[in-house]
Amino acid sequence: MKKLLIAAAAFAACICASAEAPRSFAATVEDYLATHPVAGMETYADFCRLVAQPAANGAVDATVQPCHKARKIRFWGALEHLAQFKGWGLDAAEFDPDAAARGDYPDVIFCHLMPGYSQGDVEQILDAVRHGTHFVTLQNTDSWSKAVAKRLGHTYGGVLTAPTMDRGGVFFRNCPKLFAGFPEGRLDAPLFSCFGASRHGMFLTGEKCLLGVADTHTGRIASSIAQYRYGKGAVTLVGPCVTPSARNINDPAYKRLLLNLVDLLPAVEREKPYDVLLYTRWMWHRDPKTGAVAPHGSYHHFSTEIGAGEMARYFEAKGLKVKVTDDPGVFCTAAFRACPRMVFACANEEQFETESQREAFYAWAKAGGGTLVLHSASNCEIGSKEWRDFLGGTFLFHYPRQMPVPFADADKSNPAIACMPAGYVWPSEEIYVNDMVLGAVKPVLNFRADTVPADMQKWIKDRGRAPADGIHILEWTKSYGKGRVYYSALGHNAAGFSKPEFLEHLYQACLWTAPLFAAR
Repeated sequence: MKKLLIAAAAFAACICASAEAPRSFAATVEDYLATHPVAGMETYADFCRLVAQPAANGAVDATVQPCHKARKIRFWGALEHLAQFKGWGLDAAEFDPDAAARGDYPDVIFCHLMPGYSQGDVEQILDAVRHGTHFVTLQNTDSWSKAVAKRLGHTYGGVLTAPTMDRGGVFFRNCPKLFAGFPEGRLDAPLFSCFGASRHGMFLTGEKCLLGVADTHTGRIASSIAQYRYGKGAVTLVGPCVTPSARNINDPAYKRLLLNLVDLLPAVEREKPYDVLLYTRWMWHRDPKTGAVAPHGSYHHFSTEIGAGEMARYFEAKGLKVKVTDDPGVFCTAAFRACPRMVFACANEEQFETESQREAFYAWAKAGGGTLVLHSASNCEIGSKEWRDFLGGTFLFHYPRQMPVPFADADKSNPAIACMPAGYVWPSEEIYVNDMVLGAVKPVLNFRADTVPADMQKWIKDRGRAPADGIHILEWTKSYGKGRVYYSALGHNAAGFSKPEFLEHLYQACLWTAPLFAAR
């Protein structure tokens, strides 16, 4: 170490002798600073003073803090670092692209970007960055640094080299957080080993933080970190350098630098878990002739938002955490995948914008998610075989006027029916006629067609839709994979959602759909 300090000091003195410094190198520095300003440095003389500043007093604090343990850290390559991070007791594992594609984004991804990574690989990473992930590359070439900066809409700072070297890096602008735990001043630390016995030193400027790398054998002086913000996250380039040995990974300065990189950006915002998703999408319509989807033409029930609001209030009073949304992006989130139940709250027609959203919903339902489907939601995903397989029936039409619905012919073994008052009659409802999948559903609430007024009996007979057994099924249950489905045709009128007995009916139906979810 003593020899290293002597060599570093001699090298710094040599560089600081501006009269002896090669003019080409000094010009390179000043040209660079003119176009890429660095806090506290405007001239070559400033650069020399940085290198020549006294060595730091005090040790580097490399203690692992609780804040580090709270971060989800993933590695794409860089497995020698992964082992080290695990040894420090941190939440470290290999990066899972499939988990990220499902919306489960880590806080930090460390990576060695070597030749062979495809554009698709990079796009997967950048998608995570857009959502707040901090992507840190621990080994770069200047060409890759230039390419990624351009991809992010920035200009790479270029290479700053001494005359005897053909490698360099970019300046990292003022960032005190990067050097938390370091003493102020120059710190000579054996971070990396390359070119035989060469050693690199770190030069720190305290509040005007800049990380410099000095190769004491070849005279290279270059900064080694640059960061580009992107979406909610950032890409940080560390290098060019070679992979450090296990001994150097344990060096306190390098360990502290990696820990600081972990905490350089805020953690990814993670949605709080909820027990029930109330989904209210209704505004999309698919043209039956062309298949085109447009934001018009769909019937909007006023009970959609009002009913969802009343259900949310009632369910939360029962102790459930509720999320209400009409955004189909919710199906691709980690919070939804962990949610036990959802309600299609009088939703209508197109429910998804992308195939990934559609696939995510059906995968959730097959895995055991419970779904309560209300009223017009039997008219969702028109023409979709999978929706029909999921629900067990699809909307055909309804009677032209509303009628009372008695709960007399109902399956009292189901808790959603058992909770209803004896002799209960739902005051007024559209009587839906659905195209059922025979044998796939279990009736819960029936409505007898022969109880409607004579003109309505004639109306449905004239349409050729009079039920052979005289019964319209208004509520039914069905299995879908490991999941359960409860459908209710009730809910056309917003006023009905103010009735406590109806809200309790829906609450019990919702609970019935996923009784074992918490135990999975």
